[in-house]
Order: sequence, then structure tokens, then C-alpha cells
Amino acid sequence: MKAQILTEDQIPEALSIARGVFDYCLRARITDLEMIHIFLQYTENTNIRNMIAEGTLTMWGIFEQGHMIAMSGMQKEGHITMLYVLPVFQRRGCGRCLLEEMKAYAANQYQLQRVTLSAMPAWTADYFTKRRFHPMEVTQPCSFVPMQAKTVARAIYEKKEIPSGVILGTSIGGLAVCAAVAVGFMVLWMHGIV
Repeated sequence: MKAQILTEDQIPEALSIARGVFDYCLRARITDLEMIHIFLQYTENTNIRNMIAEGTLTMWGIFEQGHMIAMSGMQKEGHITMLYVLPVFQRRGCGRCLLEEMKAYAANQYQLQRVTLSAMPAWTADYFTKRRFHPMEVTQPCSFVPMQAKTVARAIYEKKEIPSGVILGTSIGGLAVCAAVAVGFMVLWMHGIV
């Protein structure tokens, strides 16, 4: 499973997933109508496209058989704003994969030490706690849980060519060891030790 940065033409599908999962899984459990209104405004196609064009938002998706099954977004300051997985694909590691990808991106691209998110509704904080996010101190009551996690820099390894002499030498050495073991076993067998 791999998360990839979305292209402009993939944005409508991602927003459709965000709104669909929100409606199906969360909307009925959110009592604060203002929170619902803010979500709907934030996920408007024009708003998201403007943020991406300004470079203040990056979006990711996970695909299976050519169809997007999960999406997420992160603002340039490291705030994760969306994380939605189609219900039939939940509990398969999609959310974890997206979170790890965003943590690495924040560390490597923006040199950030931490990422943040707002667990909304508050009961979703348990999911993020299991993924090494910790609640932040709040000064006033709110209907979400502000959380943070350390970023994880990902090492990028260059593929190096192994000289054919090294491959040949290693292969011949391995065969020599196998032959020596076989001869030793035969000697022990002939003397009735094995």
C-alpha cells in the first residue's frame, strides 16, 4: 500500500470521498452545526484548489485497482486537515499509511519537527492516540481534540549498481561453502557418524 500526492484532476474524487465518509460515518454524531458548516465550506472544490495552487495544502490518496479508496490533506505548517477512508477499506492500514506519509513529508519537505490535527468528533482521538499522536493542552472547551505527533524523516537510498565480479565471487564462494558442507556430511556418513 502506497500513498501518493494527488494531481489536480484527482481532487474532485478525493473531495467526494471526504464528504461521503463524513456524511456516512460522522455527521449524525456531530451536534455542533457550526462544525458541520465549517467542514462543508472547507471541502468546497474551489477552496481546496485555491489552497493547492497557493502551495498551502498538499493532498494524498491511496488507490486500489485504479480507484481512490482513501485520501488526506496537510497544510504547509504541518496541520493535517482531512483523513478519510472508504468504510469498506477501513481497518486495512490506509489511515496509518497516510499519516506516516504526511509525517515524513512534513519532516523532509518542510523540515518540521511535528504535525498537528484536530480529532473531530472528540471520540476519534483514540484512533490517533494509537498512531502516536498526543493531545495538546487546551485553554478553552471545544468539540474536537487538538493533537500532535513527531515527524519522521525518511531516509532516501540511492540504488547502486553491484559490479558483476562481486556477484560472481559471492556466488562462487557460496557454492564452495555448500560443496564443503556436502563433502563433510558424506565423510561423516561414510564413517557411520551420521
